[in-house]
Parts: sequence; C-alpha cells; structure tokens
Amino acid sequence: MAGQSRVYIVFVGPGYDTARLHVNRSIMGPDGVRIPRDFVSNDDVLAQLQAALPSVEFVRRDLDTRPEGYARLLAEVAQLKDTIDGLIMVGGATHTMQEIGPGGQQPLVMTGLPTIYVDNLFKLQPMPYKAMKEHGKVVLAELDREAIMPPEKTRAMFDDLVQKVRIIDALRRLREATILFIKAPETNIDGVDFKVLPPRYNEAIVGRIQECFGINFVFEDVEDLIEAFHGVTDDEARPIADTWISEAVSVQEGIESEIVNSARLYLAIERIRERAGVEPAAVMVNGEYRAIEEGITTTSSLAMTEYQKRGIIGCYQSYTGTTLAQLLAWYMVGRMSFVHDDVVDIANNITHHMHCGTPINNLWGEGNLPYKLRDYTTGKWHEELGRRDGAVPAELAFPVGVPVTIWKVFPLQKKITLYTGTSVDGAAIYREWEDIICRNKLPVQVEDAEKIIWHHSVLEYGCHRTATFGDLRDTIKHLATFIGFEVEEWDR
Repeated sequence: MAGQSRVYIVFVGPGYDTARLHVNRSIMGPDGVRIPRDFVSNDDVLAQLQAALPSVEFVRRDLDTRPEGYARLLAEVAQLKDTIDGLIMVGGATHTMQEIGPGGQQPLVMTGLPTIYVDNLFKLQPMPYKAMKEHGKVVLAELDREAIMPPEKTRAMFDDLVQKVRIIDALRRLREATILFIKAPETNIDGVDFKVLPPRYNEAIVGRIQECFGINFVFEDVEDLIEAFHGVTDDEARPIADTWISEAVSVQEGIESEIVNSARLYLAIERIRERAGVEPAAVMVNGEYRAIEEGITTTSSLAMTEYQKRGIIGCYQSYTGTTLAQLLAWYMVGRMSFVHDDVVDIANNITHHMHCGTPINNLWGEGNLPYKLRDYTTGKWHEELGRRDGAVPAELAFPVGVPVTIWKVFPLQKKITLYTGTSVDGAAIYREWEDIICRNKLPVQVEDAEKIIWHHSVLEYGCHRTATFGDLRDTIKHLATFIGFEVEEWDR
C-alpha cells in the first residue's frame, strides 16, 4: 500500500512450548493438546501491532521449519527484498545450512534487512545471538505472551517492540523524503558548521545521504530567495505577522516591522517551494550573510518555526547532520528538536544549548509552548529605537526536569554522537539569564561535563548539535544497528 512501510512478520511456532507447560498454568485444548491458560496468540500479536502501527503493512508468514520451508521463505525475501522495509521474527530455533558462514545458523535474521528478533518470555532460546550481533542488522525484543509479568511490564515489553518497528517505519519515510535546500551554489553545505571542509564536499555529503537514507535534495539559489523577498509586500505578510503577534505571550515594543519582515521571508520561501513543486520533509536555508548584503536584516528564524508547526523540519542555519537528527526524531518519536551551538560549564556539570530559532510545537507534552517575541541578540543596536536589527525569534522557556538527548548524525563517517542529561532552570543558576547570549537557551545537567567537553572539535564534529527531549539513547543505538552506523557516546 502506498505510504506504508512493508514489514514481514515471521512466526516460528505457536509461541509456547507444549512440552514445558505446567498443568497449573495450562488447559486442554480442543485437539487434546495442552495450551497456556492465558495466552496472546500469533493472531493477537499481529492484530495488536496493526492497531498500534497503522502506517505499517505487516506481511505474515508462519514458518515451515523444515529445510525446504526455510529455503522457500529465504527465496521469497531475497526476491522481494527491495520492496521490504524490515523483518520481525517471533520465536526461533537454530537452523544450520552448510557453507554460508555464521548466517547459516539462522539465515532469516541475516538477510541484510533491519530485523527485530522477538523472544517469547520463558520459551527456550536456541538462537545464535552472538552471530546475530556480529553479522546481522538485528535488535532484540521480548513479549510476555503468558501473562507471567505484571500487566504494566507486559505492556512495556509490547511498547518496546512497537517503538523498534517505528524506527523501521522512520527509515522508510526518509527514503521517500525530499529536502528543499536554498543556498548559494558556490558555498559549502556545512561550511558554517565545520569551518573547514575538503574539496568536493557538497557532492560527497549529498551522495552519502542518498546512499544511506535515500533522501532526495532539491537545490534552489539564495539569489532567487532574495528576489522573492523583495517581491513580497508588507500587506501580503501582515496577516501572518499578526498571527505570530497574537499568539505570543509578549512582544517587545518597536519590533513590529521586523516581525513583518520575517513573515515576508517565510512567504518568499513558500514561493520558492511552490515554484520547485515540492512538498518537502525539511526546508534548509543557508544564505543569511548574503542576504544582509541586500539589506535583508531578518533571518529565517520565525519562518522555520512556522514550518515546524506544519510538521516540516526547518532550521535557522541548516546543516546536514542536525537536519538528519531532526527528521529522525520527528519520524521515530514524533518530537521536534532544537538545533543549537553549545557551551560546556564544567564547574556546574551543565552543557548549554543556545540558538535564536526554535520550534514551539511537539517538543514535550501536549500543545505549543508559550513564546515571547524579542529582538535578535547579535543584531546591530539602534539607540534611538531601543532595539537591535535582525531576526525576531520565538523565545521559549524550555521545560525543566525533563530528560534530553544531545545528538548528531555524521553520514560520511557513518557515525552518530550522543549524550543525555536533564534540563534545568538556568535562571536559578545564572544571573541575568534572560539576556545572556542567544534568546533560546537549554541548560542540561550532565554527570560529567568535562568528559563531554573533551569530545568537542569543530573540525571533526562541527559546532552545532541537536537537542531532543526524552532519553533516546537506546532508540538511537537501535537505529544505528539498522543502518550500520557506529554510536559514539560522549558521556560513557
């Protein structure tokens, strides 16, 4: 079905071992064979997965465990591999096939597809786990199908399986995604992030992203954006600006014209998008410095906040590693992320994550976070106006006491970096917090900030990262297994 991921789910047996059913936990079935008294059948497992994941088409196969049964299913998977996004194997047994190496112990989990092997709690486990880890793209899950655990734990085990399938679904969505990238043709895509890049970097990074994730790029010239901006009138932009103003909890006096300019820039990007004929998963704009030469003092900060409200990843200052992390977080867990520069305070074990642009929706909890509109902290100061030039970012107070994952994707190195911490209240720690550095600031308490700072290297890792609320450590590690990436945990 169009728009759905296609996942094979292979059941190896009924999910319980008749030889090991205790009489007190079983009943006699209609065919004279004992069955568990409380049991989630294969039909039930499939129905529950279908209900939890309507964006996934599950193709069920009940495995004939004879050698010819394995051979038939392996041949089917091999023939249709390009149309299959992942494989779930529920229960299993060692099956040796000669002369094909470690995969011969259980070839169904060595197909090269993202694979979830699901153990049934307290069923014997003869699977070749070591070989699976070393040679397959396999993560593990477990189901309590006989109500052995408390109900909340049983549910958590099922939810864990669902989340792992969501990663497979996210990868399929990336393969269908288009990124609209507005930049000057002669500039490096990630130049502001890494400062120094090798020759032919643009071709290399775009090629690797397409190889690893299948994402399509549509490039447009920033000169066309500048022209489009000048073609948008204040009257056209004012309804959007008025909406932003009406939804803000406060607006700094004297910045209305900059808010209108931000709305003009949003409409200019929209004109470029419509002309290109794309419905992008993400919008990237690099070119504010060139725009300043044309007298455009605003940036794409509020424009990108508006795109994020529409479920389109947008970032004021756009880089491939952070955009990939944002897309993956949105598709895997349904959360928008905050892209930032960072500073590490080793005295207080706090890492600071700062930028002017931020999403206001789907960060944590329900609904949009309240925001203020104030001037740009690094814009030119006008004494007579009492304000600065530049972007008018949505300024948030981020939630406090919430787990946070700081991460970034490096396609050329096939690596993901991450560490986790807990958000804290900066105003309780630092004086004049509201006016320090950028408008949006996310302080994160970590266990050992010094361990993290020793990983910082602009030439190797860039100077921007992505903050996603929630502890995504395990989810990111499972993602890395599926795509063959290394995970570098800066706090471990």
